Amino acid sequence: MATFTFVATDQDGNQVTGARVGVSRQEVIARLRSERLVVTSVREERPVGTAAAPGKVGFFDTFVHGRVNVVDLMTSTRQLATMLGAGISLTDALHTVAHGLPESRLRKALLGVRSEVQRGMTFADALRRHPEAFDNLYISLVHAGEASGSLGESVGRLADYIERKEQFRQKMKSATAYPKFIMLFFAVITLVIFFLLIPRFEEVFEGFGGKLPLPWFTRAYMGVSHFFQDYYLILIPSAVGLFLLYKYFLFTETGSRLFDRVVLKTPHFGSLMLKASMERLSVTMGTLLANGIALTDALQIAAATLNNSVLEAELRNARTEVMKGHGLAESLAHMPSMPRLLARMVHVGEESGTLSEMFEEVAAYFYQEVDRALSRMAAIVEPVLICGMGVIVLSTLFALYLPLFQRARLAH
Repeated sequence: MATFTFVATDQDGNQVTGARVGVSRQEVIARLRSERLVVTSVREERPVGTAAAPGKVGFFDTFVHGRVNVVDLMTSTRQLATMLGAGISLTDALHTVAHGLPESRLRKALLGVRSEVQRGMTFADALRRHPEAFDNLYISLVHAGEASGSLGESVGRLADYIERKEQFRQKMKSATAYPKFIMLFFAVITLVIFFLLIPRFEEVFEGFGGKLPLPWFTRAYMGVSHFFQDYYLILIPSAVGLFLLYKYFLFTETGSRLFDRVVLKTPHFGSLMLKASMERLSVTMGTLLANGIALTDALQIAAATLNNSVLEAELRNARTEVMKGHGLAESLAHMPSMPRLLARMVHVGEESGTLSEMFEEVAAYFYQEVDRALSRMAAIVEPVLICGMGVIVLSTLFALYLPLFQRARLAH
């Protein structure tokens, strides 16, 4: 998505100039004509040196340099909003915020933005030159604030949005921390068994002098142990390579679409991810619409926050329907993956003229739904993981001590 500046004439013959965010020049022209403007010119603003669309950073760039720290971005945005609200100039505020950060991609980006603003570029256009740090939503809210003369208020709302989004992310992270710990502990126990425990017992079994045949269960465990010990120099690089290949595959359009479709169809987990995506969508739409962003632009920006390519494609289709003149609720109702509740609530918001407030209410509802779903999932997953670890430990003890019990029985 890019920004297009335009010159047009309204019905009274007055010249109108401004900017619109859109996918293509033709789309912007169609929207201007729908506003009963006679378009004179439309020009895409493409900053020199911009290699990627805002928010789109390549796999290798992300892998080598990492991502911008969300907490740093959240804190910096809040500080910037406070300074602008206190009447400090934008360049001075950017300088202070940037130098308060440690050496990082965000600090370099903010210093670059400050230099470009000093040269006369708008704040939004300067942000657009740094897609590794600032996404479309960030840029659009800043652009809306500059256009309305309320940059401080817009940056403050942006800080609220990032804080709310980060709180939700931390909640999801906390809910999955214990299962991740159990799985890691499970992996460590497995490695200890096959690399340390079984070889020690094998020495004991060799002391039997071949007088006692080992049970097949014990021989199977010893065979797996030998395999790991003989081929670990191949297995470890292969596992790392497969992991990197998997991550790269997820960065491709085909891989992302396939993975996201499987996630949505996964029992329990798919429902959780859908509700989390709906919470993000509702928060984003409520924030954008409250800041005066056009509905079609808000849908375009919100689609990128869903973190699911299937839902993103469906929302873009809904946006196309809105551009054809259909209502938003009607367009959302045609999306197969979207909850029907969302369309019904949006319909109420459209009818009452309180669409942004209705999205806020929908966000609060789905936040509670995600909270309940996480609690239910934790109640199921944690016992399953613990039982699985117990089965591995008990089967290992059975495989290792069964020959000892047989020998003790024969000795008597």
